[in-house]
Amino acid sequence: MSVNAYERMFGRRETMVRLSLFTAGLALIAMACKSGPTIDGTDVETFDASVAVIKAALPEDDQEKLDEVMNAFEYLYSDNVISSLNASEAIRNRIRGRLDGMDARDIFAEWNERVNKAITALEEKKENTDSAMESLKDVRVRGVEYYVQRGQNVVKLSIHNRTEHRISKVYFRGSLMRREPRKWILDDDFNYNIRHTEGKDLGPDERAVWNFALLSPVWRNAPEDVDNHFLYVIVTRIDGAPEQPIYDAYTDRFTPKDRRRLQRLISLKESIGTFEPEPESEPEETSLRN
Repeated sequence: MSVNAYERMFGRRETMVRLSLFTAGLALIAMACKSGPTIDGTDVETFDASVAVIKAALPEDDQEKLDEVMNAFEYLYSDNVISSLNASEAIRNRIRGRLDGMDARDIFAEWNERVNKAITALEEKKENTDSAMESLKDVRVRGVEYYVQRGQNVVKLSIHNRTEHRISKVYFRGSLMRREPRKWILDDDFNYNIRHTEGKDLGPDERAVWNFALLSPVWRNAPEDVDNHFLYVIVTRIDGAPEQPIYDAYTDRFTPKDRRRLQRLISLKESIGTFEPEPESEPEETSLRN
């Protein structure tokens, strides 16, 4: 092996050693900066025990805040839980993993960051949905009829494209309501593929009348007495090119569940506040006497 090759090889090793020492140094600095006991997320027992130790080291008012934050984390992390089975256990596991190694100040900082991030995401989702729905008002739906034909639930409606776009497909949200006494029965998303069904798009200022079957399994629960029911229909998305939305309040819409969650998160943030525990007071220095 040439001298240059040795130099390159040992130069890389030296660089790697320096990086490892630097990383280890940062870890030691981070550990030294901790202002008190930290979370041990190894398992449920160590987690609960370490939370108790952290709580005991805080002033009484801060202990109450810690309890509120730990409870709020369960609601914060409840979003996107895949299955309702063992959901509480899955949430607690996520919290243990996330808070592992954190002290009291870290925990409150994590809460502040996470709740603000969650609120911002939901507010942006609401804004996007509201903006799309405002534009979709120019796709007018009129004369909605709901009936059963040969055992199938059918909707008939007229539509007026008042936008400047050619539409190849329309997505709807239908709510079946009982007339007397007034009561919500079910909701369903359905669509009408204009280009596929009629061989053309719906152009600007064009009108059409469509009737089509509602094939979703949710309609199996629809009542048979259609005379006492009506279908309320809104447009939630329109496509130009196939599967290319022009205005879309369907794919990632702000749902009633999202609205309730946003309100709850804002309420939790306001009740807990943006909070950090007070720094521990430094011991007073005593002068040395001769």
